[in-house]
Amino acid sequence: MVDDSIRKMLGLNTTAAEAGGHLRESDSISFRLAEQAREAMRMATSHSTMKEFAEHDRRIRELALEFTRPMASQSFLEDVRRSGTIPGFAIGPLAEMRDAGIFSAQQRTLENSPLGSSRMLETFEAGFRLPTSIEAARLATGSQHSAMARALSSVTAPASVLAAMEQMRTPWLDNVNPLVSSASFAAIQEIANAVRIAPAFDVEVASALRLELGDWRKPIVWPKEIFGDLQARSSFYASLGVNPTLTTMPAPVFRETLEVAGFVEPFDPLDEQLDEEGEPCETAFGRTNDAHDKLQRLEIELRRFIEAVLSTEHGEQWTKRSVPEPTLEEWKQKQEKARRHTDNPHPLVSYADFTDYERIICRRDNWKYFEPYFHRRESVVESLQRLYPIRVDTMHARMITQDDELFLYVECKRLTRAMQKLKRNREGDA
Repeated sequence: MVDDSIRKMLGLNTTAAEAGGHLRESDSISFRLAEQAREAMRMATSHSTMKEFAEHDRRIRELALEFTRPMASQSFLEDVRRSGTIPGFAIGPLAEMRDAGIFSAQQRTLENSPLGSSRMLETFEAGFRLPTSIEAARLATGSQHSAMARALSSVTAPASVLAAMEQMRTPWLDNVNPLVSSASFAAIQEIANAVRIAPAFDVEVASALRLELGDWRKPIVWPKEIFGDLQARSSFYASLGVNPTLTTMPAPVFRETLEVAGFVEPFDPLDEQLDEEGEPCETAFGRTNDAHDKLQRLEIELRRFIEAVLSTEHGEQWTKRSVPEPTLEEWKQKQEKARRHTDNPHPLVSYADFTDYERIICRRDNWKYFEPYFHRRESVVESLQRLYPIRVDTMHARMITQDDELFLYVECKRLTRAMQKLKRNREGDA
């Protein structure tokens, strides 16, 4: 059973807490993990025999450091040890460490620690299986009556949850909590179906998303500790109403669930894009760098979209008419600094910060130009705020959670679809 501190940390209600209490039992984590990982990195610097570290030196160091720093508080590790569970927010980062080779490279160093190398993850993943055909049919039928499915029924046909279940090849159904895991699987399929088919910023779609992804409409004063501290971030997400069980599944299951839902597309429109210097964007390594790459492409698209919309109304001088003066001055200073270091400075909008997009789009005298694409200001605020913590952490090569990944795919899809209206409008006028 999960103790009170873990329940509070994850923001579980009574039902979800009981479900979360049955997560796979696994080796406890102790404070020695941080010490052992740091020692292993020091060894990697001086001993060339550790081939795994030699091959992926920079990235592995970043991952190990960023993982151990936020999770090395004694109180947190004591809570985890007593609960005997893997907190949901730790699943993705642990899998990333394993995939990057940290566990195998530190096998001997970590073998005697309570982490026991990757055994904790292996034990957790072993608790999942593929359902039988009859079982899948029953679970899929039950999902049709979920709050998410009902909320979306007026704007889109229901997702084919059974077809999605039948596509899965990775064991995804929790042996102990089949209803909880199937509900999470179905919710992700419904979310993907809605943002793929229904108007991306439809009021009812936005309301339905809040059932699982929380309510982010009000301006947020960002607690500093959520950037880099996964435990603090999980608690913060729970305070906004994010469903803590939605992404509590093994990392390979989560990835395939996103692929089956259609979130991970082989030819995302943004992937075809060139960066602002006219060069192809570099392919990233690992979950965190993949997220950074996707966000970078989205930002380029946002800048081009904002410029296209406002220059249509105000011409080449749109920045003077549409950008707040303090923001415009910051852009000019950045451009001038770049000019001193390169002969090819970019357009002013290229120096925008992530928080500038909301200021410009939602500005009172600009909103009438963007309303046809986003419908409500609060929808723009909510979408960009869901992305902001991911933007900050990926810029600093910090780990992100599976909740972050889901927010990334959902909001990138919504924003991209809304912006594509501009292209369709232009094609219609041609």
